[in-house]
Amino acid sequence: MEFAKPNHMVQTTPSGNEDDRRWERQSVVIPVNVTVILEGERHSFRGQASDISRGGMRLFLTRELPFGSSLQLEFVIPYNTAELILRGVVRNRDGFTHGVQFLNPTDQQQQMIERTCKIFQLLS
Repeated sequence: MEFAKPNHMVQTTPSGNEDDRRWERQSVVIPVNVTVILEGERHSFRGQASDISRGGMRLFLTRELPFGSSLQLEFVIPYNTAELILRGVVRNRDGFTHGVQFLNPTDQQQQMIERTCKIFQLLS
């Protein structure tokens, strides 16, 4: 899956191009709490999502995470009150901007994300 921002990010995965994207991204700015284990140590910090789709998000962090890093993401998407806690994996990166794929969201979480993306589509 490709999450790179056209003309602004360098793809770091060997798969496809922009036309291979599965889901349309919706522009949004939301704070995200991120937890990751690097070299056996747990690190928690805040980031900011700049877009979201059914399958993932573009995430700006104050540090570069390696391709394939497993993350725990905690955030509230607009038009919802419940906090989402999802697993994710870094699929591409350019500096501090990371393309993150959601891993195994529950049916309820997937429905919340899809409903929010539909609202953004209607408002754009």
